[in-house]
Amino acid sequence: MALLEQELDTIDNESLECENEENIIYGFMDRYDVNYDEAKEIFEETKKWLYLASKSEDSVFIDKPLQIIDEMWHTFILHTRQYYDFCLTNFKKLIHHQPTPRYEKEAFALALEANPTRLMSEHEEKMKKQFSLIYDHLGPKTLMKWYETLPQKYSSEYINSIKKA
Repeated sequence: MALLEQELDTIDNESLECENEENIIYGFMDRYDVNYDEAKEIFEETKKWLYLASKSEDSVFIDKPLQIIDEMWHTFILHTRQYYDFCLTNFKKLIHHQPTPRYEKEAFALALEANPTRLMSEHEEKMKKQFSLIYDHLGPKTLMKWYETLPQKYSSEYINSIKKA
């Protein structure tokens, strides 16, 4: 059954169907020094993030605490047929990966320098909106996992240390 037919509060591993998902999990294990269960858990969180993105494409974003989800998303995208089928089956559309362009990063740096208070206030509002979307669509456990558990375990330094050459 496709996810869109499920209730929001009943998202579980079977709700987000992905054919031959072990290929993506093993693909991630080829790139990172993690075991199967760890890679599978990261993949489940990535599928949930994609679900959230399908509900509010312009509002959600991947920030530092969600970096491990972004790394798994990169792996998933490399399996183009499975990624395409997953998105169409569950969301009836493709979820595009839109990295932040260099000019936006440069503009952010300039704005931060010019008016840090205003920029921090805007960022705070953006984070409130993101937290609210996660809480409303995926629940408090996912919000806590994404912004407490995952960043504690998967810091940028740790991710770099488990990345295979």
